[in-house]
Amino acid sequence: MRLVYILIAILLALDNVFINFKVSGISYDRLLEILLFFYFFKFYLIEIQMNPFFKKWNILLLLFALVQLLINFKLAISGKIEFDVIYTDFIKCFSFLVFSFLFILIAKKNIKYINVIIFTHLLICVFSLLQHPISPIASQMHDIKKGLYSNIEASGASGALDTEEAYISGGFENRFRLSGPFRSSISFSYFAITSFILTLYMYLRSKRKVYLYYLGLLFIASILSQTRSLLLAEICLVFGFLFFAPFKNHGLYKLIIFCFAVLSLALLFATKDFLSNGGNSRITSVSSEGESDIRPWLWFTGVYAVINYPLGITKEDYTEAKMQIYRQNGKSGILHLSAHNGLINIGFHYSFVGYILFFFLIKFLLKNINLLNPEYAVFFRLVLLAYLIHSSFHNNFILNADYPFLMVLMLISVDYFHFRPNKNSFNVANNEQIWIAKKISTPTQNRFVQWAN
Repeated sequence: MRLVYILIAILLALDNVFINFKVSGISYDRLLEILLFFYFFKFYLIEIQMNPFFKKWNILLLLFALVQLLINFKLAISGKIEFDVIYTDFIKCFSFLVFSFLFILIAKKNIKYINVIIFTHLLICVFSLLQHPISPIASQMHDIKKGLYSNIEASGASGALDTEEAYISGGFENRFRLSGPFRSSISFSYFAITSFILTLYMYLRSKRKVYLYYLGLLFIASILSQTRSLLLAEICLVFGFLFFAPFKNHGLYKLIIFCFAVLSLALLFATKDFLSNGGNSRITSVSSEGESDIRPWLWFTGVYAVINYPLGITKEDYTEAKMQIYRQNGKSGILHLSAHNGLINIGFHYSFVGYILFFFLIKFLLKNINLLNPEYAVFFRLVLLAYLIHSSFHNNFILNADYPFLMVLMLISVDYFHFRPNKNSFNVANNEQIWIAKKISTPTQNRFVQWAN
């Protein structure tokens, strides 16, 4: 059984890596996860009974799925979308549940299984760094990546792969954006923020320096990805935790952070060559290629579209909304780019009702975070803030296309299970497990007792 748990951890860690290998539209790793879910289905039912957090999480996922189902059904009946969108979106919502449960399954069995995920992430990070033009084997690593997207037409990654190959062969280190085995640097950034959070959490729990080494390596990879929102999220998480967490030397940490911030700003404004030749780095520049950032207009257009089509938006509706805003400001980028804000995109996938459900989701998460030890309550609040910072500049978001962050959310429940502040509640939980085990059949009971212990 231990090998099965390790397999689950590896599958969760490799999410979005083998996306090009599919059967009936489902990637091999996702299909295997679904099979493992049904293999542990009895444990899933037990988890719902004994874990209030997971039970309410299931209810929220079901509500999101039902809202999306009704909206898609309405649009399909009116002929605005294809009928296959109805069941494909519903299956995706189900896969969110599968991914969440599998992480809880292994992490509650033994929190050290998270190390398997982190080690697999480390291998991904090393692969990514070796693909950068500064690496002597960058071309060979890029050839391996092309193997992951062998079906170029189906993967839609042809242009990105050609660009990366040109930058590697030409030695354009300053223009190359690290993406590793993923389609783009943005996909890499979503992997990186989750990996950074999991690793930082394990360091805080164990204080083992090996986690710091990986955090440093991951931060270097984040810089080379030239994803500003990722760097900002990581910095806010680390320094925010040092600033707000209840440490013994709290005042000293605040002074150090303040001095670091002042020196960083002074360095940033004192030189035009910071981190790049000629000051053209994406990291230190708000604009892109000399033009002002169009994202605020993209956000405005997204909000405008959701307000005008609160019960479901089609491509045609969004195109019309874009044209209306374009006629007012003449920003041509609006016509070709999406909202670039994960929170706004909730309205595109779940209609305006999705914002209401998301409010209750955040309320639910904060309520459970407040049950943790004060140090980790601060940590998880900052985690939510860091993720919001990062996803506010890109299209992917939780319950849309970002699976890895589900592990972070489930970690709230896992932390409470292993390290709850009230030890008496732990004994009560054990008694509840025994009571539940007595209510189920003998074969299942034996498997459950073995799993719980």
